[in-house]
Amino acid sequence: MSENLHRPRRQGTPAALVASLFGTAGRTALPGPALVALLGDLGVRPEAARRALARMRGAGQLTTTRRGRQVDHHLAGAFGASVLRLRDDRGERPPWDGAFHTLLHHVPESARPYRDRLRRAAVLVGYGPWQPGVLLCPTDRSAGLCEVLADVPPDASVVLGRLVPDEGWVGSVVGGALHAPSGSSGTSSPAVAAAMARRAWALDEVADDLRAHHARLLAVLDRPVPDDGATALRRLSDATGPVYVDLLRDPGLPTELLPPDWPGGDLRVALGRVVAAFLPTVVAHVHARIAAAE
Repeated sequence: MSENLHRPRRQGTPAALVASLFGTAGRTALPGPALVALLGDLGVRPEAARRALARMRGAGQLTTTRRGRQVDHHLAGAFGASVLRLRDDRGERPPWDGAFHTLLHHVPESARPYRDRLRRAAVLVGYGPWQPGVLLCPTDRSAGLCEVLADVPPDASVVLGRLVPDEGWVGSVVGGALHAPSGSSGTSSPAVAAAMARRAWALDEVADDLRAHHARLLAVLDRPVPDDGATALRRLSDATGPVYVDLLRDPGLPTELLPPDWPGGDLRVALGRVVAAFLPTVVAHVHARIAAAE
């Protein structure tokens, strides 16, 4: 764990910063001038902020509506679904009903941009890649993929379904093939499902990263919260932005499928303490920016 504490943290991309601002504001729509100003507080120059917002609109992550001379930005697509998932995350684990929800896709090389888009969107809302063309999820999150699923190319296919792993899968889990060998019982096996989850979501690596985040958040709690709103926003973003990025890698698996001593619960407690400490100052600043824009 000591080595992981010194692992370089994922830097906040403009999209990640925009996601954190929507989450902090507690809204699904924000005025364009307020977003640009808040991104400026986080070190993004106005022209770079406007380019980033334009790219996000082009990628379907944001939509806009006009209100008089002002443009409001709205969360959209799988990006919006992921922001709402993090906002509403209370660390609750769904019961294990014995089956994974699956997303199976066959997309020819000629439609590779669509394949990449589908995979990115699926991972963003919580699906884990088991093998090429096969993604798993503990619950059905296809609702967050409506736009990309409605855009399947004519020569491609995408199929949603369910997969029940049983003891007959043990050899296949190790070998990586997605078929049950003959003689399988048809009875769901939590142990086999846990092995599949461990691989699909790289849970050992995720656990190391979550433990490192937990240690950093505890260190943040030892420092006083700045009185200045913009400074507090920057410090909160620096402290929690990488945490949210990695919490997206935690798919909210049922407890039965998690490795022992999963650190997600402790991390969420520490994250809640940090957010509670900073939120009054930061929310006041964010709302002031919104009021100035409106």
